[in-house]
Formats: sequence, C-alpha cells, structure tokens
Amino acid sequence: MAGSKPKGVAQQLFEAQQRRAAHKAALEKAALAAREKEKRAAARREEAAARQARRAAEESAKRQQASDARQVQQVLREMEKRETLRQQAEAREAMVRERNAARDEKAQAVQRLKDEAAERTREIERRVEAIGSVLAGRDRGLEPLRADSGAALDSGGAEGFADRVSQILAERAFLKRARPEVAYSPDTRRLTVAVDLPRPEGVPADKAFRYVAARGEIVAIPRREAEKQSIYQDAVARLALCVADYAAAVTAPEAVDVIAVNGHVRATDPATGRPVRPCLVSLLVERDVFERVALDEPRLDPVQCLIHLRALLSDDPCGLQPVIPFADPGLERRRPAEAAAVLDLATMDPYDFERLIRDLFLAMGFRAWKTPDSRDGGVDAVAVRDDIAIGGVCVIQAKRYTHTVPVEAVRALYGTMQEHKAYTGLVVTTSSFGPASHAFAAEVGRITLVDGARLRALIKEHLGMDAVISGRRTATS
Repeated sequence: MAGSKPKGVAQQLFEAQQRRAAHKAALEKAALAAREKEKRAAARREEAAARQARRAAEESAKRQQASDARQVQQVLREMEKRETLRQQAEAREAMVRERNAARDEKAQAVQRLKDEAAERTREIERRVEAIGSVLAGRDRGLEPLRADSGAALDSGGAEGFADRVSQILAERAFLKRARPEVAYSPDTRRLTVAVDLPRPEGVPADKAFRYVAARGEIVAIPRREAEKQSIYQDAVARLALCVADYAAAVTAPEAVDVIAVNGHVRATDPATGRPVRPCLVSLLVERDVFERVALDEPRLDPVQCLIHLRALLSDDPCGLQPVIPFADPGLERRRPAEAAAVLDLATMDPYDFERLIRDLFLAMGFRAWKTPDSRDGGVDAVAVRDDIAIGGVCVIQAKRYTHTVPVEAVRALYGTMQEHKAYTGLVVTTSSFGPASHAFAAEVGRITLVDGARLRALIKEHLGMDAVISGRRTATS
C-alpha cells in the first residue's frame, strides 16, 4: 500500500501467525460450528430417530395392543363360542334327558296302565275261577255229623231233624249266606232243601281289560250274554250238586233215601218292581243214584250232570226264568197238617190250589212246569212228560168252576196247544164238562178232560190226601 511502512518479517510472521491462528481459529470455529451443526444434526437425527423409534415403538405397541386385543377378542370369541357350544350341548343334553325322562315316564305310565289292566283281568279270572271251584272247594269228611242229625231225628222227630240239618248246612262252605230251608218227610224218607243262590250280577259283566294306546286309557271288554248265561248256569248247577252232596253226607242212608234241592234267587221283578224269589234249579234224586256221581272228576260238567239226573234247570237263569220245583219245603212242612184235614178245592187259597195242581202233575210224572200269569182263578201250564202215550209237551189248564165248563174253554186249550206245539192237552176242573166239550175232545183226539170227581181221585192216588169240592169259592179264586 502507498505511503505505508513495510512490515518487518517478524511482523509479517506474527501477522502470518495471527492469520494462521485466526484461520485456525476460524477453521476450528468452523469445525466447531460444523461439529455443533453436525451434533445438532445428529441430535436432530437422533431425536428424529428417537421419534421414529418412539413412533415405531408406539406403532409396534399399538400393533401389539391391537394384536393382543385381537387375540383377546379371538380368545373371548373362542371362549364365548365354546361357552355357547357348551350351553347348547348342555341344552341338548337337557332336552334329551327331558325327552328321555318324558318317554320313560310315559312308558312307565303306559306300563302301569297295562299292569293295572292285566291285574283287573286276573281279578276277573279269579272271580270266575272261584265260581267254578264250588264243587272242588266244598267241605269234606262230614259223615261224623250223621250221628248229630240222627240224634235230632230221634229226639225231635221230622221237624227237629229238618231244623238240625238246616243248621248244619248253614255252617258249610258256600252256604253261609244261602239261608237253607229244610223239610223232611219220614213217610217217603225225602229230605227237601231250598237255598238262596247268588245273584246273576255276581258273574263279572266284563271278560277282560286292555290298554288302548290310541285312547290312552284302559278299556273293558264286555262279556257276551251267552257266556254270562253259561257261567251263571254252571254256578247254579255246581251249588245244587254241592247242596245235594252235603245233604247226603250229613244224613244217614236209613233216614234219607231221596234228596230234593231247590235253588232260589232273591231279585226284583223288573215288570212290577216287587221282590221275587224264582226257583232256578230243582233236583229230585234218589240217594244211591246221586252217590254214584263222581263229583270230583275234573271233566264233570255240572249242567250235563243235572240233565243226566233229570233235574230242572232254568234255560235263562240270568233272566230269572223260573222252574217249578219238584218239592217245596214250606209245603212239605204244612203237608202233615193238610193231610190230617180234608181239602176243600173250592175254598182253598188260589196259590195253594196252584201248588196242589203242580204237585199232583209232578207226582204223576211230569218233569217240567212253567206257569204264566192267568189271572182267571185257574192254572195254565206247559209241562213235559216222558211217556209213550202222552209224552212230549203237554198244555194243562185247571180251573175251579161251580158250573159246567163251557166248550169255549176246551177250544181255547186247543189253540194254546197249537201255539206251544204241544202234543197233548189236559183240562182239569172242580166241576164237570158238557157233551159239546167231550165231543170236541174226542174229535181232536189229544185232549183229556178231568172233572171234579176224577181230580179228587187223582189227588188221593198220587198225593195221599182227601179232597172235597163244596159249592162256594173264595173271593180271590
């Protein structure tokens, strides 16, 4: 520079040194600044990296949280699903158990009903078997009682004998409610026993019971009327044979030669509502004939046995269709007094007159007797007799007249014979017949007329009683 004093070397060196120092300082400063800048940049990079790392960490955390949340949700969903499946399985199992329980309960209820039906059926069968056990279950070994009844005969006569036999029979099996009534005829050595039979209602109306699934209930199977009729008829026959066996067992052969058994049932007449006691079976048999019957033979048919013994057995016992008994204990007890007195056929009670006519024709050999209600003071009957001359069905008309029997009565008998398909007919009267009646009877050829005189003779011959016919009649005849 002009006018300036040149610097010395030292000065120049110093200045150079200062410049170098300044340059160095500047460099250092620049380096420092650069380093600071770099440091700041590094710090910024670090901070950015940290921020990025933090963001990455946060994002990673978020992702992890989200993943964890998803996993948790997945686990929860799985748990919920499993719980739902478990609950559904439990619900299904519960439904199955309930269904099985309901099925089992229904099956048990059905089985109970089936068992009840079977038990009720067995009860019916036991009742029917009990009905059929009368003969097999009868009392045995009664012969020692003959001494007891014989002593009653010796001390009390016929009436005492009958009373004692009645007491003995009332204590026997199957007869405790039968109220046996006994009469004894020493002349004929005939013992007559009348007992009360069980009512037809004792036969079970139902044959069996069965369970009907469609209706869910027990249904009764009704017994056919023919089967009820057969069972009751069999029961009646068994009891009649049982009574006859008892009568033979408790009486000595030298005291009783003939046994008569009547079985009555106490009932109500549906037509009148009044009590009735029809006889459903009547047996009259000689002792030795009866003792030849094998009552303990399992194949014995009681009904056929009675038919073989020529007993009278109702064709419709359930309908209370009666038979006329061969003998009547009440009449047997009254007969000694009646025999001692003379019978007035015109004034005697109508019912006694009916019994007298019945006993007369039974004594003459007729073995069946059915009497409708005539309401005309006489007896209209249909009887059967096994006889070559007048065998078969016979219609009998017996009327107490004080005047000659009109021919219309004989013609009416002929109409009744045709109605009942009877082979013969008899008109019995306490008076007489006119020529027209005899002519009509001769024309038919199968009608017999019995007037008052012949009637008295028949009563004397077959019943051993004297009879008269006065000119007056009872008001009810």
